[in-house]
Amino acid sequence: MINTSPGDQMDPHVSGEWVVYTNQPARDVSEIRYHHLPTGVDLPIPTGGGLDSLADIQGAQVVFTRTRLTDATNHVYRFDARLGGLAEELAPRPGTDRRTPTVGGHTVAWQDVALGDSALSPEIHVYNQDTQALTRLTADASVDRTPAVSEDGRAVVWSKCATSVDGCDIWAARELPAGYQIRQLTGAEGEETQPDTNGQVVVYVSRAWVHGVLESDIAWTSLEGGEAHRLSLPGTDTNPSISGPLIAFEHWDAASPAPNYDIHLYDLRTQRIYRLTETPANESLSDISFGADGQVRLTWAMRQNGEYNVYAYEFRLPVNCHEAPGTQSAQTVCATPGNRQLLGVLQVTSSAGQPVPVSTPISGQGTGVVCVDNGHGGPAASSGWVWLGEGVAVDPHDFTRVPAGVARKVPLQGSCPLSAQAQGPEGGSFRVRLYGPRVCEMAAQDATFQPTEVRQGEKLRSEHLGIRFARAGGSRYFVRAGDESGVAWR
Repeated sequence: MINTSPGDQMDPHVSGEWVVYTNQPARDVSEIRYHHLPTGVDLPIPTGGGLDSLADIQGAQVVFTRTRLTDATNHVYRFDARLGGLAEELAPRPGTDRRTPTVGGHTVAWQDVALGDSALSPEIHVYNQDTQALTRLTADASVDRTPAVSEDGRAVVWSKCATSVDGCDIWAARELPAGYQIRQLTGAEGEETQPDTNGQVVVYVSRAWVHGVLESDIAWTSLEGGEAHRLSLPGTDTNPSISGPLIAFEHWDAASPAPNYDIHLYDLRTQRIYRLTETPANESLSDISFGADGQVRLTWAMRQNGEYNVYAYEFRLPVNCHEAPGTQSAQTVCATPGNRQLLGVLQVTSSAGQPVPVSTPISGQGTGVVCVDNGHGGPAASSGWVWLGEGVAVDPHDFTRVPAGVARKVPLQGSCPLSAQAQGPEGGSFRVRLYGPRVCEMAAQDATFQPTEVRQGEKLRSEHLGIRFARAGGSRYFVRAGDESGVAWR
């Protein structure tokens, strides 16, 4: 546990060895505390006579909202957990009302509700800590809120709503040398809120009608846009956070004997879901941090005896799960993929007239394997092409050399389309499979976890929805770095 002292401890966030949270020991006291997991040292950030809340952390950088009691205005402050001392205000400006800051790398983002005529129409700002440039990303009558910044600081996501309660979609800003490229990621298929991003993928809550039932599910898509994926579980899902390939969220199972919110974990690589808590109380406001060494740290708030307390749990994913280069041939992978993640599948058939390629978006890192199964689904094709992004993975010469099929290792470099085209007599077909690097199953390794034992959950139902978001009519624009007016260039 982190803190179970009298009063409310809530809204925890974790990054590596550090946790920050809001501590309210009394009604008129609110402070940010920072906790070092290896040593257990837990200290307050001096409030300077204000009320501090809504903190975020990346590395040892802490950002939070400070409400000044003299004029009841809200400001964004920064603090270094390693150095201690006093917090400093970021980019002071008169007439601002800044809230919900979030940090990643050199970037701090927040919402400012004092820019327009209505306090219900906040706008999103980003502050570059290296250049001290303050840039306004939004300038409209929509409700722009809940920003999140990727760990490298080069991507910001947020929810843009028509009103305070509906018409919500997810938007994203990519940092470029001269400014920010902004695009809408979701459309009219549902209500999308609570986004978070790891710099490649944005995860969010989607409320939509699925097979005649209104569901609140966890969904995700590439920051470059494209097809969305939905984790369709029975019950209600909320508050996703993502770090590396792992998504943590809270799930309410109405069919449970004692329904309440428990924390679940989804691994994008293995497409496995794990239940991490199972207590009589609600776990909420969870956050996750995934280290390069496989160390996973999770923190959350839990209501007990009428008060909120903060807990954390650490466990380690197996390291060195990926095989060394060259230890498994491409032909072996295609014949026996084992626990490799299937990144994409295409079924291709030649038709009369001009050949038309088919395509699907994929995302991955490391070394992948392309498998072409010629003759799958019909007679074998005499020729064809397979592309990964703009590069050729398989060409007609490969079909001539190995008519039964091709197995080839390929580099994976983030998000791109997997495309294929069959050539030759009408009806000739083949299947394309693309596998990512081999991964290990996750196993709970710490039996000392309190208040409940962590256990590997049942592999629950997972559903993939082929949704493509419309981007017509002003869904992309560019804002120059340092522009505080919010003027956009289409």
